Amino acid sequence: MNSQDDVALLRAKVAALESKIDMLETEYVYLNKILIDCGFSNGIDTLKQTVEEVISERLDQPSMNLKEDEELF
Repeated sequence: MNSQDDVALLRAKVAALESKIDMLETEYVYLNKILIDCGFSNGIDTLKQTVEEVISERLDQPSMNLKEDEELF
């Protein structure tokens, strides 16, 4: 493979990554919007904080001491 082929391959990889970034940004914005619409005031950030609190509360409850093979939810 020559350097022109290498450059073309790298450009193709960059283009594919840019496309994936665009898709992920679109999904992030949409998810954030619908979370705000359903009551999470700061969208994804509020959801993450809420989930962390729920997990922490469940782990703090003695009745929630899980065995190794059990799941939290």
